[in-house]
This record gives sequence, C-alpha cells and structure tokens, in this order.
Amino acid sequence: MKIRSFQHYLELFEPRELYVSELRLQKAWIAALWKKARVCTDGRVLKVICPGRHNLTEGPDFRGARVFVGERLFEGDIEVHRHAGDWYAHGHQHDTRYQNCILHLVFHPPAPGMLVRDKAGRAIPTCYIELEEVLSLEPRESCREFCADPEACFAVLQEHGWRRAEQKIRYFYRQHERFPYDVMMFWGLFKACGYAHNEENMIRLFMLFPWEDYIGGRLKKDLIHERLMDLAGFGAELPVRAPIRWTYSGTRPPHYPERRIAWLSALLQKFYGIPAAETLYELLDQDLRWERMFRRFFSAETEEIPKASEPGSAIRKEIVLNTLLPLMEAIRLEKKDSPAKASVIRNYMKNAGLPQIYGVADNFYRRIGIPEKDKRRRNWMCAQGILYIRDHYCSQELMHCCPICTLAQGKTQ
Repeated sequence: MKIRSFQHYLELFEPRELYVSELRLQKAWIAALWKKARVCTDGRVLKVICPGRHNLTEGPDFRGARVFVGERLFEGDIEVHRHAGDWYAHGHQHDTRYQNCILHLVFHPPAPGMLVRDKAGRAIPTCYIELEEVLSLEPRESCREFCADPEACFAVLQEHGWRRAEQKIRYFYRQHERFPYDVMMFWGLFKACGYAHNEENMIRLFMLFPWEDYIGGRLKKDLIHERLMDLAGFGAELPVRAPIRWTYSGTRPPHYPERRIAWLSALLQKFYGIPAAETLYELLDQDLRWERMFRRFFSAETEEIPKASEPGSAIRKEIVLNTLLPLMEAIRLEKKDSPAKASVIRNYMKNAGLPQIYGVADNFYRRIGIPEKDKRRRNWMCAQGILYIRDHYCSQELMHCCPICTLAQGKTQ
C-alpha cells in the first residue's frame, strides 16, 4: 500500500537543480555576467565597473572589484555561491577574510528578505543571477565548430537521449512505493506549466497544495480552485507564507500563471476520485490514435473556472514526452506488462518530433554544421541527448571526454 501522508516526503521529489561547480560560476562571472546591469535583492541597481581579480586561493573569490550599488561606489571583494545560505554554511560570518566583501553573488533564488552579514554584522548586498545565464554561455574551452557526419552525430544523440529518458523512467518507478502515480503525474504537469520563467514557482505551489487531503477525498471538489488560487496568491485569502513572486516579463499572455493554474484546478477537479494515471495507462491499449487521446486527457474546461483552457499543442507534447510516457513505462514495469506495450511506448518516444526546436539544440546543430533541412533536428530524443551532454559534459567543462567533441577530434586527425 502506498504511503498517503506526503508531509515529510514531498521534498524528496526529484532533485531539480543541476550541479554546477562554483568554479564554473566564477568563470562565467569574469567572462560575461559582470557586464550586465542587474538589481540586488534589496531593489538597488547594481552596475559593475571592475569585476575583480579571480582569486584561486583561500578567501573571497574576487579581489579588488569596484561596483555601484544604487548611487554609491564600493571597492572590495566579491564572493560567489550557488545558494545564499552557503555563506553561513561555509562560516564566512565568522571569518575576518570576508570583512571586505562588497557583493555576494548567488545562482539560486534566496529566501525573501534574507541577508548575509560579515563578522562585524555588516549586511552585504546580494545579487541573484539565474543559473540559466551560466548554462547559456559557451565554456571557454568550448566545442570547436566543425562539420559533423550527420549519421554519427545523431547516433550519439540518440544513445545519450535514451540515457536521459531512462533517468525519467527510473525515477518514477523507484518513487511509486512512496508516492501515488497521480501525485507524480501532477508534479510533472505543475512543473511544465511554469515554462522557463515560473518553473520554480510552480514547483513551490505544488509543494504547498494539500495532496494528502486531495488524494484522501477530504478536500471538497468545489473548493480545489479556490484553494489553489489562494496558495498562489491570486485568491481572496492572503497566503499564510511568503507570497510567490510570479514572473510576467517575457511570458506570453496564454502562459500567464493564473491561466495555467486555472487549467490545473480544472484538471484536478476532472480527476477527483479517479486514478488518472492508471486510467490513462489502460487507454493506451484501447486507442492507437494517441494525439487524439492525449488531447481529450488535457481537455478540462469548466463553467465554474474561467480561463481554464488547456495548454497549446507544443506544451502538450512536452508534457506527454517528459512526464506522461515515462510515467506510463514506469507503470508497465511495475505491472510486469507485456514487452509489446513497452515497444509501443518507447517507439513513440524515439520517433516523436518537436513542434519547435529547442534553442539549445538549434545552437548545437548550427555549431556542428547539421543543415536546417534535416528533419532529425526536431527529434525529441536527439534533443534529450543534447541536454544530457550539456548537463554531464559541457556544464562540467569535460570537453576532453565529450562524445561529440570526440567526433570533432576524429575529423581533425
């Protein structure tokens, strides 16, 4: 029997943050990040005159920096961390070497109102930079541009794409003893509905929702929308905890968080008291026209919930490939169902095309000379391979053993 109390387990869902070494963050700062005007967490504008000298010994990461915070010019040191709390975890508040710090750079959102202080108790300005900015930069030892053999390239991408896909499947399979499949399914849906700008916020909202009451039938169906909107900060009730700071900059109106939350509310009502993931799994045998079946699955318009229209075709396909099909394969493994069903699921994943190519994939194909007319550029599994290679080689500056860079070396020998 699956555990029905989620209070002490929700934080154990799949770790979402990609590990990026602090050295990589420091190199990104000195290479490009300092050139952009930014805003500190207290609202003051940050302008960097000099990013400082990279310090590879003990003490602050950069020496002799000069920055404007608001209207005031500061000269001193800069410290770089992944999380704001690392300042205290590393004991810098007790270390006199950090008393000349004028800026604290972090790459994961700090808690609202969090301050870091030096040994004298002085608050140090903190600037949060999205990790995606680091990942979008080419490492200094970046891959050379070369004309790759398309067949060899796509074979490598398919192989590593399956490694990423298998990670998704194994994750769902391993967690099914602790979490109902429906909760894991909605975790994927919440995450996808955050798009690029609000993914962290949607995951936070997911964590706040009373899943134990929803699964146990104690949360009344007609109160689901009201409860979810209140937790998101869009309802009449003020949130008990610090409000979620939703991002609208660069977000198209159909993707506004309140619209996506309205759809999630309608979907939660639609499957109230129904094992949604198991139901979907059974439908895979009954309806071979999957596009139509998944469209019916996503449809959740109700008269009670305004603006509850389902996401467009592109995000629907992303949800199917990144969440629903890996979840379906995990259910098949648990049931020890027929290999024929596995073949159907995996063939769909292998051959699925994307409505729109990922930006990171487009840049990758341009760099290695894959022509735009090659239809395999839109293959989802190949895109997963690019992401896998980026996460396991490029982001760790392991180009010397990267499977794509190995192809490049072969071309130059």
